[in-house]
Amino acid sequence: MSIRAVIFDLDGTLLDTEKLLSECLIEAASEEGWRLEWDTVISCIGTTFEETERIIMKTMGQSFPYNLVREKSMLKFKKYLEESGTPFKTGAERLLGCLDLAGIPFGIATTTIRKEVDEILEFAGISDRFSTIVCGDEVTRGKPDPEIYLKAAETLGIETSEALVFEDSSHGINSAAAAGARVIWVPDLQEISEVVRGKCFEEIGSLDAACDRLGELVGC
Repeated sequence: MSIRAVIFDLDGTLLDTEKLLSECLIEAASEEGWRLEWDTVISCIGTTFEETERIIMKTMGQSFPYNLVREKSMLKFKKYLEESGTPFKTGAERLLGCLDLAGIPFGIATTTIRKEVDEILEFAGISDRFSTIVCGDEVTRGKPDPEIYLKAAETLGIETSEALVFEDSSHGINSAAAAGARVIWVPDLQEISEVVRGKCFEEIGSLDAACDRLGELVGC
């Protein structure tokens, strides 16, 4: 079946923000006198706001000031975007242009909450580019549950089997695969297991490479 739409994860897939978000969280924790390990933060990639809090609190202990640290980290993150602009993943802007030229609609399915997504896309100057955006606070069950991709496909007016999904995390891949979409893994910070890798249609090193092979990937 040919692909009728493309759905992107946001942080770490379309935008090169995952490393920055992680560094801001670790720095904010350090300012409050806590040592938050890189591996702990990386294990939260692709999870919901609630799951991220659960993982960190389990690791750090109940006295860890999670809400304060997260708030400070987001202020640092937004300050960076204001001063330096939003970093795109290699080939992201080119791929969006290629999809436009091909007449293929595209959307976003992200565990990030709507308020933050709107701000990030506004900073990036692409808030009006997407046919649909489904955020983590707009579904009952976050990734790896398939709900978010089922909802994104529905709002695009397609079956999930007609969607090509770009993801960087295990939770995201599991979510899209469970929904029945064709999943492309674009590696970022998180390694994935062979089991998860087996759920992917393919691994592609960058969105630039995906643009070069767009016809093949969408089945045109």
